[in-house]
Parts: sequence; C-alpha cells; structure tokens
Amino acid sequence: KEATILKERRLEPDQWLDSLKSHFSTVEIGDWLMVKPSWASEARNASGRLVIELDPGAAFGTGLHPTTRLCLIGLKEYLKPSMTVLDLGTGTGIISIAAAKLGAAEVLALDIDPVAVSSTKSNLAVNCVSNGVLVRRGTLSGRAQANYKDHFDLVIANITARTISELSRAFHKVVKSGGKLIVSGIHDEGLDEVLLSL
Repeated sequence: KEATILKERRLEPDQWLDSLKSHFSTVEIGDWLMVKPSWASEARNASGRLVIELDPGAAFGTGLHPTTRLCLIGLKEYLKPSMTVLDLGTGTGIISIAAAKLGAAEVLALDIDPVAVSSTKSNLAVNCVSNGVLVRRGTLSGRAQANYKDHFDLVIANITARTISELSRAFHKVVKSGGKLIVSGIHDEGLDEVLLSL
C-alpha cells in the first residue's frame, strides 16, 4: 500500500492576505447590508443598502460564514434604536459596526484574541463608528458581569458551543429583563449542551 504524508504548509503574512483577497469579495446579506473588503474598488450600491467596509486581516468574521450571517440577520430583526448591545467574540467587529450603524446607543465589543481587538478598532475607524463602540480584550469575567449586570438589551455571541454553555450564567446576569440573546457558532453535536445550559 502507498502512504502519503502531508506536511504542514505555513503561509507568510503576505501570502495569507493574497489568499484571503482571492476568496473575499463584496457580499450582500439579507436585503439591507453590503460588506465590502477594504481592497475592493467602490461597490455599486443601487439598492440603498447599509455598507460596511472591512479588512479582516487574520480575524474571524467577514460576513461570508453562515454563523456571522445569522447573527447579522438576528441583529437587524431585534435591534431598536437606543439599545445597548454586547458583541462577544467580535472578530473583525462586523456585528458591532452593523449595530452602531443601525442606531445602537452603546456597543461593547469583546474578544480574547489581541489580533481581533486590533482588527476591530481599525475597522471601526474606517466605518466612522469608533465613538459608539467600546472595544476590550477579554470575556464575561466576574468583574465584567458585575459592571454590566442587567445592562444589555441585546447580546450576540458568535463563539463555540462549549464557550456558550460555560457562559450561560454570565449571559443571564448581563442581559436585561426582556432582553434578547443571540448565540451562533453551534454545530449539531453541541446543540444539546447549549440548550441544557441556557
């Protein structure tokens, strides 16, 4: 029998960006949003969609992944002007940017990845919504739960099923009575665990 050994191939930063550029182009989400990569030429927006310009770098969340799309669709459905929003696992900041552009009064963007925090800050500036979004490296720690007890009208967490389950009590503490929690990033095998924890 013939055996094949696959060796790990590491991409240099410029190779990573070139690979990303070949797969990420302007995309429309629902009937209201257009996500345009920063390197693309000005997109024609005849339908009057809200436009987000994005440079994902090495962070997650271009709008192409189904979990990100579902979160954005849920955001549009439930967000009302002047609401407070938590974007947990912000990645590129796409959900926070959309929330700010849709009229949220306050948005907190959290991520444990320093690359994501840096990417989010850059993308907020490009989209002129830096003033409406607070970006922090971290998660819903005990201190964060105390500081934001019953604070958020809408919490969106596009993370793993295990992390959602682990943070279930934290979500209950920071969401206002009558508020909404949108969770995504759950595969079939993690669904039961999430449902039992929430």
